[in-house]
Amino acid sequence: MPNPSDDVHLKRKGKTIKLKSAWVCCGVIKDTHWEIPEGLEYILVLRFKPSSFYSIFNIDPTIFRAQPVCSLQDIVDESWARRIEEMYRKDTVAERITFMSDVLSSYDESNYLPFLLQSAIDYIDERKGNTTVADVLDTLGEKVNHKWLQRNFVKYIGITPKKYISLQRFVYTYSQYDRDKSSDLFTAAITNGYYDYNHFFKDFKQYIGVAPSQYAWD
Repeated sequence: MPNPSDDVHLKRKGKTIKLKSAWVCCGVIKDTHWEIPEGLEYILVLRFKPSSFYSIFNIDPTIFRAQPVCSLQDIVDESWARRIEEMYRKDTVAERITFMSDVLSSYDESNYLPFLLQSAIDYIDERKGNTTVADVLDTLGEKVNHKWLQRNFVKYIGITPKKYISLQRFVYTYSQYDRDKSSDLFTAAITNGYYDYNHFFKDFKQYIGVAPSQYAWD
């Protein structure tokens, strides 16, 4: 948020959640919506690969299974709390971006994931979520079994491979239709692996908050 004194109000399943100025969204987020304050000039967004985020901030991925949105200050150690305070002492957005870029560039993110797990993620992303756990295991070969895949997805990504596939399928379906409205939403859903429109309808309402027919695409 622009100022360290800013509060963030979310609605989750009808209940109000109050967060601090630096906050994080991670894991599977459903029925949760940000009540954007009037007059908000900007918000600085930092995006991470899940495994990089957990490693850099030394956070256990499993905490987000019950609490997918929370104040960053509440889950990081004192050194990161000081860095957040220091960032807020910068006068301009550009200076804050430069500061965070310099801090994060000191971390090597090349070795955060086991090779086979990265291969599984790459395959799911290439397929845009239009796949199954069985397909992923077939692609990886006999070196990986379901138990290993499940355990390492939860350890490094924070969610199961089945849930990761489901999220990617929805994200790609949503983004495809949002870019190209010449096709109808039902066609986009079926093309991207949804077995029927009701399945997509349910995901859309949980993730976006309203039915597709109520969503303002423009």
